[in-house]
Amino acid sequence: MNDSMANSIIDTASAFFADRGVYGTSLGDIAKSLGISKGTLYYYYPSKQDVVDAAAARCMKEIGDRLMNWVDSVKENDGREEPLHGLCSALLDGNALRIFVALNNAAEPGSELEEAIDRSMNEWNVMIEVGSLRMRADVASKIKRILAAILPFLCGLAALNADIDYAKEAFAALVLG
Repeated sequence: MNDSMANSIIDTASAFFADRGVYGTSLGDIAKSLGISKGTLYYYYPSKQDVVDAAAARCMKEIGDRLMNWVDSVKENDGREEPLHGLCSALLDGNALRIFVALNNAAEPGSELEEAIDRSMNEWNVMIEVGSLRMRADVASKIKRILAAILPFLCGLAALNADIDYAKEAFAALVLG
């Protein structure tokens, strides 16, 4: 199997998912965009669910990696807004969170995808909490109080394709009041 083609299929599918959602994307759209036949696409991914699962795995890994990098970058002597802006950048730069929102919207109740999304969200909340423990005490305290709202808020900004500078200011205002 050609890993380059498999990656191209997931790249293309992910871009469509971010723009059109999972239900608004067909395997025919993906194949046509790549200039391949649907038969070739089926060789790599036997069903649309296989494409969705592969895109989800990559997307959730990317978001987890971005959050870990953010946690590593947070320092207690940072100002009040810098770590919050960094968190926004980690999650909103690129399409990963938009893709995640589209995948989340398509996850059937009780499905493996829904379970993977729930696990990832729990892990990401822990990462955000760990990052907050490295911040100034006053900011960490505020994040701890609203932790359950942080990811949904940022997912909402991603779904709206909000301007990153606006998102940073809105997020800082949410946390810092």
